[in-house]
Amino acid sequence: MGQSEFVKVIQDCRRRLNLAGFLGKLVSALGIGAGVGIVFQAASFVIPVYYAGLYAVLALFLALLTALAAAYVARTGMEQTALVMDSFGFDERIVTAYGNLEKEGALVELQRADAIRQLQLHQDKIRIALLPPWKKIGSLMGLLAVLLVLALLPSEMKEHARELHSVREEAKEKTEEIEELVDALEQLGQEELTPEQQAVLQEMIESLQASQSEYQQAFSNEMLQAAAEKLNYRYENMSSQLADLAQSLQNGAAVSPVTAESMQALSDKMQQMSGSQLARGNTGQSGNDSGKGQNGQNGQNGQSGSNGNSGGNGQSGQNGQDGSGGQNGQDGQPGANGNGGNGQNGEAGNGRGTGTSDTPHDYVSIPNDIADSGNLTGNAVDHDASGYFHAQNGLSWEGTHMSYEAVIGSYEQNAYEGIAAGKYPSGMEEIIKEYFSNFN
Repeated sequence: MGQSEFVKVIQDCRRRLNLAGFLGKLVSALGIGAGVGIVFQAASFVIPVYYAGLYAVLALFLALLTALAAAYVARTGMEQTALVMDSFGFDERIVTAYGNLEKEGALVELQRADAIRQLQLHQDKIRIALLPPWKKIGSLMGLLAVLLVLALLPSEMKEHARELHSVREEAKEKTEEIEELVDALEQLGQEELTPEQQAVLQEMIESLQASQSEYQQAFSNEMLQAAAEKLNYRYENMSSQLADLAQSLQNGAAVSPVTAESMQALSDKMQQMSGSQLARGNTGQSGNDSGKGQNGQNGQNGQSGSNGNSGGNGQSGQNGQDGSGGQNGQDGQPGANGNGGNGQNGEAGNGRGTGTSDTPHDYVSIPNDIADSGNLTGNAVDHDASGYFHAQNGLSWEGTHMSYEAVIGSYEQNAYEGIAAGKYPSGMEEIIKEYFSNFN
């Protein structure tokens, strides 16, 4: 073995020592990273942490980088490697010979020759372990297994975290969309418009900012749905208002034609956004379930038919509601003033009950107006103190007669305007809409 081969043996041992040092640090660092990941995964079972898996992977990656950096800083030099080699029974011959490589002299040459000879004879004694102890490796594998199980184990809190993340992402998207519309309306407001037109635009801006706030505060699908329905309603109203403003500007207002075109384009955009809201499923609930009676016109609501029974009776001779199908071909049992649908050939039959009555139709009375109907009897002169008349068949409140549909329509319009203005608690909008949809 020559001098160059002697140095090469030391270099090979050095590389092995550095690799063993890196692997030892890597196992320790990954164990710490896996522990941190387990903490995140365990936390995701009690609090909504959507990125728990990502945080665990990031902890392991940082552990890898830490091990690389620590191994580089603590890398072993040639003299340190020679000392390690001497610990296998060479009695400091190798480190002395390596230190005297550049020196000359009879004694130095004799010592170097002896070290090279001993290394050549007993090189197999140098056994540098590459892998860390198996206990450390086993502990690391156990921690990684626990981390993997926790990551794959489903839980309600994880589902809630996914829902919350989805809500936040959609809310962020809608907030940015609304911000663009607000900027567009503010630019239109800088044109030479009348105070009334400026007020309309400012009202639109405030309404959009209210929707923006609702999206920012949404933390559930229900709140997101409520905010989407309000925004959809506002889009429809604003689109109509902008179209009217654009038309008025085109009819001789002293502003640039470009302003009217921009306003019309913004109106079309809002109308399109309103349609996209519906396409995303932000519409009302699906139709009534099979078997439920529809509302009696000009009367009380029909009730669900069951096993051939007719639906609830329409008041004052109105049509009875749909009955569920009769069984074994039997006729549905009739409700008052209405017949249930007939089953045929043993199949469940569906039919609309049709009732008749000689009783006059009921109307809704609007209080505090003097009635002019001939159906009321009594002295109309003495109504100031009591508010009602003594009619032939009992007490009759004074008022005008309006149809049932007209009154319901008025109440429905007021309710939807309240929804758009955000007057009702969150989650009540859908209940209100479903309530009025039953009258239709």
